[in-house]
Amino acid sequence: MLPYAGQEIQIGVPADLGFATAWEGPLNEWQAQAGAKYQLRELPRLEPGQSLDLFAGSDAPTLALFPLERAGELIAAGHLAPIPDSLRGDENSGLGWPDIFQGLRERVASRKSQPLFVPLSVPVLVCYYRQDLLEKSGLKPPQNWDDYQELLNSLGTWAPGKTAVEPWGESWRSTMFLARAVSGAQHPSQYSLFFDIETGAPLISGPAFVRALSGAQQALAKMPKDVLQYTPTQCLAELFAGRAALAIACEPAAVEPQSQGDSASAPVESGVDGLQVSVIRLPGSREVYDASRGVWEPLPDKGISQVTLTGFSGWGVGALASSSKVQVEAAWSALLKASGPDLVSGYPPTVIGLCRESQLQAGVLPATFSLRAPLSCGPAVAESLRNPRLVAELQIEGREEFRQVLAREVAAALSGSVSAEQALQTVANDWQKIIDRIGVERHRNNYRSSLGLMVR
Repeated sequence: MLPYAGQEIQIGVPADLGFATAWEGPLNEWQAQAGAKYQLRELPRLEPGQSLDLFAGSDAPTLALFPLERAGELIAAGHLAPIPDSLRGDENSGLGWPDIFQGLRERVASRKSQPLFVPLSVPVLVCYYRQDLLEKSGLKPPQNWDDYQELLNSLGTWAPGKTAVEPWGESWRSTMFLARAVSGAQHPSQYSLFFDIETGAPLISGPAFVRALSGAQQALAKMPKDVLQYTPTQCLAELFAGRAALAIACEPAAVEPQSQGDSASAPVESGVDGLQVSVIRLPGSREVYDASRGVWEPLPDKGISQVTLTGFSGWGVGALASSSKVQVEAAWSALLKASGPDLVSGYPPTVIGLCRESQLQAGVLPATFSLRAPLSCGPAVAESLRNPRLVAELQIEGREEFRQVLAREVAAALSGSVSAEQALQTVANDWQKIIDRIGVERHRNNYRSSLGLMVR
């Protein structure tokens, strides 16, 4: 008996990424086995801030790939259908839901323990360092941002003639800043981070964010001025060319904005042999700010708070709520066929990043990782995405407006034209104007939804 006889589904995929070539054969085979009809529908590029109407209504695909940074908005609008229990499977069957890194599946791809989509590529910023130079000087890799600053201050001693680089270019500025800030700003017993969950008011001018921006000012004083235009790929290029001894960047390199041209997303090669590069998670914070009491708290036993920021780029795939239950099941069944036996090899290589334990165990980094990515990159990314305190970057309506305001004022602070406090107070004021335009209640509910909380 054909399980989906008479059903018709549409699978929406990004145009110009090679899906028609990769999926035609397996989907034709699925069609014959399932008794259903499919259409592979190429979707136009979803620009930042563009309406999500494409994912709603009678014209929406049954299942679609979407930019990960828009996931929160899709969920808040009710556009994603829950993944059927029967298809989640275990580590070795179905969609392999338990195989996805814990923090990623629980903090990004689910709401209230209900899985809503499958992450395909989820970049995180990590810290690359010249292991050979650190070891020669008897130094250790940084565990917190104070350690990191000490290494910057002493670069001339342990890495003479080398620099340190971070991605502070315009399109990465807000992400880099928030990645520095969240470990000190996200209290483990509080939900509120970027906004107050009760009022929706911006919290971006709070002490933890001010401290992070002040720390960034100190760090950039020890770096080339060019970092204010750098992307992660450019940071990796400086490292592997032997010019930098410390670099913050992310894999895969394909996360670079397409508008910057093909060269921005090209794999990074090294012209220098013998470099010993290692990778660790981003440094954390020795203290966490308790906004309810207005105090900084040291962690017990001299621990370090490490909160992963993600959701700023990448891909996810989910079924659309406008489809019927049987269509949703049929679409996931078709995707399983197209995805390959390991759930990743069937995709065009530019779409897949490191999201699963099985990928790490296989010892094969995704094709989008740079050609000289060290073996330690995979474990550092995995550790970041296992983190149960993982935070998604501003996955709310108005996301791009919030980011643009933040990038503008962070640039002003880094140039020295305003203090960290002044810059972030301006951000808070301008964010409130955006909230007022969206509507305070709507914004608050969007933010609560992004955290998996009940809307009011």
